[in-house]
Amino acid sequence: MKHIIKLSALALSLFAVLVSCADLDENPVGTLTPEGFFNTIDDVYPMIDGTYGLMASSSYYGAGLTVPLQLMSDMVDNGYEFSDYAEFSRFLTTPTNSYVSNLWASSYQTIATANTAIQGVSYLDDEDETVKLAAEAEARFVRAFLYYHLVRLYGNIPYIDSPDIADPLSITLSTPEEVYAHIIEDMTFAFEHLNMDPRGSVRSRPSKGTAASYLASVYMTLGEWQLSYDKAKWVIDNAGALHYALEDDFQDLFRNSEQWASSEYIFLVDFTSNQTGQNPNPTTYENDNKIGPFNGVEGGESPLGGWSMLVPHLNVYTTWEANDYRLNVSMTDALILDDDTGIVRPYTDFEIPRPHVAKYTRFPGDGRTTAGWRSDFDYVTFRYAEVLLIAAETANELGFTAEAIGYVNQIRARARQAGEIEFTGGGLGTYEPSAFPEDVLSGTGTAALRTLILEERRIEFAFEWKRWYDIVRRDLGHEVFGTDGLEPQSNFATFRYLLPIPQDEMNKNENFIQNPGY
Repeated sequence: MKHIIKLSALALSLFAVLVSCADLDENPVGTLTPEGFFNTIDDVYPMIDGTYGLMASSSYYGAGLTVPLQLMSDMVDNGYEFSDYAEFSRFLTTPTNSYVSNLWASSYQTIATANTAIQGVSYLDDEDETVKLAAEAEARFVRAFLYYHLVRLYGNIPYIDSPDIADPLSITLSTPEEVYAHIIEDMTFAFEHLNMDPRGSVRSRPSKGTAASYLASVYMTLGEWQLSYDKAKWVIDNAGALHYALEDDFQDLFRNSEQWASSEYIFLVDFTSNQTGQNPNPTTYENDNKIGPFNGVEGGESPLGGWSMLVPHLNVYTTWEANDYRLNVSMTDALILDDDTGIVRPYTDFEIPRPHVAKYTRFPGDGRTTAGWRSDFDYVTFRYAEVLLIAAETANELGFTAEAIGYVNQIRARARQAGEIEFTGGGLGTYEPSAFPEDVLSGTGTAALRTLILEERRIEFAFEWKRWYDIVRRDLGHEVFGTDGLEPQSNFATFRYLLPIPQDEMNKNENFIQNPGY
């Protein structure tokens, strides 16, 4: 079922016409006024669900957001270079880069949908106030989620919180400080009015714990250590009521069959419900999930096969402690190639002779096709392990080093509990628990612990789109991209911490000022 609504104003490519579920159409076949469309809460939730469908698309979590975040980090480099994606890893991105523009447009399209849902709640005169507040909170969480990515990627951006714009060309850029204030306002509203369990008990929708976790992250990014610690500690103290806990087996976090039951997932982007099974039109990739094949091995047997486009630098593999079970889960260094020999080949025989990412390819679900476009794999955007490491980082900055060490050691204890993963030759292999990584010693100083926690985040969340943001917020660029870094990049400069505002947006609105360096 499709509902099409005409917005009262369109800001050129910033907005698109909205539809419920995961289907949007920029050329509506009919129009309804919002006042006439939103009559009950059941008219609002399909609009909110539409935002999740938009996030589960190739223009956002299926590639548009996630590929640049991987390539700009020091954890993933180009394998085969592909079009404008190659610019991100080399720090040569320009304002005319098509993916810079597409990510911007996709983000504002989803924001427009969330804004209309928020407006829709205001038209519901006969609904229970608690129900209305919960719906508004969910939509405001989505809006804050989108802006949290945008402000970290682009810096000064338009902040739009209404579908009603009298003059689109009057839109100006808001400063990061202004945008963060709005993000915190929305996330706080979500925290106050969402329930402990997400709607429908599915973690592709936010709960009170989701909002608290993201507030902890936002405050940490801003260096507001006490506020970040308070929110992370709230989540930890309420983990039982929120049904949060670390998974016993690290591999299960990336095993499609276990994802929906995971107690560690706090928020995820759901590809299972939005696009399962064969691609009915192989020439149309709008809603496809490309992360698996982009990370997979060119010429490798399914499911680890792919296109070798996003491949870690060899240093990422060689500097990772070999006894760390997380390495075995996160990367593959040998594989049966699709050459009819059935022989397991070492990574030196791969077309791109480096170990590849395995988190998204080893257990991708039944929807993964030979072509690789569709997938049942869902992508976690926040998990309980991150709450623990946020608590560790902020506690350390506040001088609570013993408490911080305790949180890190919880992560390391789980990493020592190995389990079953797929052998490269087929079947399952059992990895025995090991003594590595060792617990952090008591008495570790604040500075040393700060470095250790950032490294723990790098390993724990390897290839999960967190590392670039850590590099930026801690100003690590010259260190990690220098000659002694994992991925030396001579083109790096600190102005590259921000992407350029898309040139087509600059051409349309004379109020926009390009980011320095571009």
